[in-house]
Amino acid sequence: MPSIRPVATLSVLLVATLAAAGCAGPDVSSDINHPASPANTDNKTTKTETSYPIVTESTLTYWLQTPTTLKPSINEVPFFQEWQQRVGVPVSFVEVSPTQAKESFSVMLASGQLPDIIEYNWQSGLPGGPEKALQDGYILRLNELIDEHAPNLKRYLAAHPEIDKLVKTDNGDYYVFPFLKEGGMTTQWEGPALRKDWLAELNLSVPTTIDEWHTVLTAFKEEKNASAPLTILNAPNALQGFLNGAFIGAYGINRGFYIDEQQVQFGPLQPGYRQFLETMSQWYKEGLIDSSFTQTDRKAQDANIVGGNSGATIASGAGFDKWTHALAEHDSTAGFVFAPYPVLTPGETPKFGQEAWMYGAEASAAISASTKHPELAVQLLDYAYSEEGYLFFNYGTEGLSYTLENGEPALTELIRNNPDNLSYLEALGLYTHTVNPGPYVASKALIGSLAATGEDHNYDRWKTDNLKHVLPPVSISAEEASEYARIMADINTLVDETSLKIILGTETIQAYDELAEMLDVLQIGRALEIQQAAYDRFLER
Repeated sequence: MPSIRPVATLSVLLVATLAAAGCAGPDVSSDINHPASPANTDNKTTKTETSYPIVTESTLTYWLQTPTTLKPSINEVPFFQEWQQRVGVPVSFVEVSPTQAKESFSVMLASGQLPDIIEYNWQSGLPGGPEKALQDGYILRLNELIDEHAPNLKRYLAAHPEIDKLVKTDNGDYYVFPFLKEGGMTTQWEGPALRKDWLAELNLSVPTTIDEWHTVLTAFKEEKNASAPLTILNAPNALQGFLNGAFIGAYGINRGFYIDEQQVQFGPLQPGYRQFLETMSQWYKEGLIDSSFTQTDRKAQDANIVGGNSGATIASGAGFDKWTHALAEHDSTAGFVFAPYPVLTPGETPKFGQEAWMYGAEASAAISASTKHPELAVQLLDYAYSEEGYLFFNYGTEGLSYTLENGEPALTELIRNNPDNLSYLEALGLYTHTVNPGPYVASKALIGSLAATGEDHNYDRWKTDNLKHVLPPVSISAEEASEYARIMADINTLVDETSLKIILGTETIQAYDELAEMLDVLQIGRALEIQQAAYDRFLER
């Protein structure tokens, strides 16, 4: 598997790109090899081995979210220019803003005017998921097309049956060219951390339990005059900072559906959810949580941390490195230490935390059923899963963004010390696909080598049992899709509104008891039945 030399001061990538929760088999932390060359595969072959660049006069249309704001158009991004040259297929890109993607996607489907390729989360971004999309004739079933025209993806899936199980429906239908991760820091990149220098000054240890966190945050408020001891992000919703395993996971639950002994459960129905709300309400009342947490975007989070208003947060490794460099301009002793996801009892293993499946469905490329060039679209997308494509999508162009040293790719000064004063993340976003999800295999070696690790930045501290409990990418059946979507729209609205009111103190904790009763009225039992059936079908794949 390719690896590169450690890059000084660089940190974990995929800050926001992998934030979408993903979901992949039980042993996702194991090493996964990059795409195999034809000589290393079994006897499963396709009818056609594509030779790149392809000679064609056809142009494909491709819908996706804007990958960078550094250029006015994707057509000016070097990576996308080079990709078309290598594959030989001209592409007309339809870019949409990430903040408008959901609405734009719905409008596009309703219009019936679909591009050849649509890059989206077909698992969670469409009611009914991929089975409904196939049934309604939005996208193509890809099985035969992959067999005949996608030798690279076919070989990869044959070599990784645990991933193959994830990227198809219960009916065995392939529906996208998937965004895949190799484990390590491509699947786990986020967790809690605190100001190490503040802990040392106050003679406090790194907290591991909810009670210890309360002690530390209280000290930050009273001794360091922190106006927002704990700051959290509000995107994509006001409760997001609490819901990726941090704090809520200490109570043995999460905000949505999860697995407990192969039974699907819904967190807000469990007694632990009441305890979680009661604790967060107390912390908010005591001024331990940013009073504006419902409006805290990344800019506000940056300001809280760099301005000394906050001493703890949940973020990616890249975020903590960024803040350390900013703080160092005024305080050379400032720094952060990673903390485990909190538990209730010392010594417990955290049940939930941020950790993605090797396939989580985000930014995976489907081919529209209305395309006039299905074979060409498949050939374009299959390039990324080849040996050459793997290097190109992760490292860029040899001689430009990386060189081979002793057979291993090493990033050049164009990335590490960009002459145009771009950060390494910005440079990678122009010359590789690394900082964005998409239809390719994200390199574990590359992301791991870009991480600033050490005693304080020990990613093992963020390990949890998350993937033993979160739902894999199950498929709601097309027949149940509309019913499920209707039920959960009402339930999610009620849960989020009630939770916020309790935390903010506009409702007492007794409002939770009314919430639990209303969930039954809103048919949470039926939603659980649908999810359980989907999970059972997944186990039979």
